[in-house]
Amino acid sequence: MIITLLLSAAFATERETALDHAAWFTTHQWTMSSDNITATCSSSYESQYSPGTYTALPYDWGGYMYPDEFDDQIDEGYGAGSHSWHGVLSCTAGVDCSGFLSRTWEAPHNSTSTFYNITSEISVSSIQRADAFNKASSHCVLFAHETDAGVPIFYEAAGTPDKVRLNGDSGWSYLNGYEAIRYEDIEDGPETGTASEPIAITGFPYTDLRWTAGAASDDIDSYSCAPSTDESGPEMLYTFQAATAGTLEVVVSDESGVDIDVHVMTAPSGDACLARDDTSVSLTVGPGDVWLSLDTYVGGREYPGPYLLTATFTGELGEPRSDPDTGEPAQDSDPQGEDTDTAAVDTDATGDGPSGGPGGGPGGQDTPSGAVSMWARTPLEDTRGCSAAARAPSGPGLPDSGWLALLAVGAIFSRRK
Repeated sequence: MIITLLLSAAFATERETALDHAAWFTTHQWTMSSDNITATCSSSYESQYSPGTYTALPYDWGGYMYPDEFDDQIDEGYGAGSHSWHGVLSCTAGVDCSGFLSRTWEAPHNSTSTFYNITSEISVSSIQRADAFNKASSHCVLFAHETDAGVPIFYEAAGTPDKVRLNGDSGWSYLNGYEAIRYEDIEDGPETGTASEPIAITGFPYTDLRWTAGAASDDIDSYSCAPSTDESGPEMLYTFQAATAGTLEVVVSDESGVDIDVHVMTAPSGDACLARDDTSVSLTVGPGDVWLSLDTYVGGREYPGPYLLTATFTGELGEPRSDPDTGEPAQDSDPQGEDTDTAAVDTDATGDGPSGGPGGGPGGQDTPSGAVSMWARTPLEDTRGCSAAARAPSGPGLPDSGWLALLAVGAIFSRRK
C-alpha cells in the first residue's frame, strides 16, 4: 500500500501542467507540404488541409502524440490529420479528442469508452480546472474554467473545426449528456500567478509566455485606473521589488480573438492600479513593490488565451534604499536621460475588444499563405466523435517555431516534475 501511494504521488500530474500541455497543443505552429496531402498506408486518404502554415495540431482519428512527435512525422511525410471515415491509420499525424485529453494528463492512451479505468465520476458542481467532461463513444473535453457569466471554457480536439482549440462559445448545451470526470492521478499542485503565489520577476529585460484560460486567479474584475472596463476574466499576477525608482515599460502581445490587458499596481488589488492598457504601458515606478496583472478582457464574452509579456525597467531591483541625507526613498538617476512618468493612453477603456497583432497573425506577423488562426477557421463537415482505438505512445519533447511557441519550452517544461 505504501509503495503504491508513493508511486502514485511520484507520477501524479499537476492541474497546471495539464493546462500547460493543452495550451501547447493549441498554440503550436507547424508547416504542411505537398508530401502531407497523401498517406503511404492508404491509397484513398487525402488530407483536409492544404500546404501552408497553421496554428494548433490537426484532428487525427486515433492520434495520440505530443507536438514534437507530430513535427517529426510531418517532416517524414505522414498525412496531416484524419477523420473517422479514414479509419485509424498508422501513417497520419495529429490527435483526436481522447488522445489529446490523455496527453494533457500525461496518461496512457484511453478512449472515451475506457476513461472509466483511470478516472472517477464527479459532480458538475465540484468540477475544477484540468478535470474533464466525457461522453462514452462520442467526445471528451478538458475543462479550463467557468466565466463569471456561467459559461464553460474548455479545450478540445474536435473534428469540427478539424484541430485542437480553446472553446469559449459553445456553452453548457454543448456538454449535454456528458459526465464530469477526474483523472485519478491529478493533483492540485501550485497556483501560479495568484496573489499568494505570484510570478516573481527577478531581472530585466523580462519575457514570459503564459495563458489565462484556466488561470488559478480570477479575483480582480475591475481596476481603479479604468473602472468601467470589464476585466472579470482570469488573470496572471507578477511582482518585483524596486530598490530605486525607474521607468517600467511593459508590452503584451496576443492573437486575434484573445484580449489580455496589462495593469501596473502597487499591490495585488484593482484599487492599487497605477496604469493599464490593451497593449503597452510606460511609467515611472518605485521604489517599493510593483505588481503586474495580465487580465482577461470581457466584452459580450470572455477573451482568454495565450499572451507574450515583455518588460524592461531602468531602476535597480531589491529592498528600497533611503537617501542618506534626507531619509527619503532613493530615486533613479535616470540612466536613459529622460523620465517617463505618464502612463500610456488607455486604448481599451471603452471596450474595444480583442486586438490581436497587426496583420492578424501571431505577434503582429502577417499570416503566411494558408495559415489558420487558432480562433478562426472555416468549419469542415464532420462530427466531434473520437476513435476508440489507440496508437503507440510517444514521448514529450520541444515545441517548434512561432512567437507563441518561442518560450513554450520554459513555460511548459520548467513546471513539469
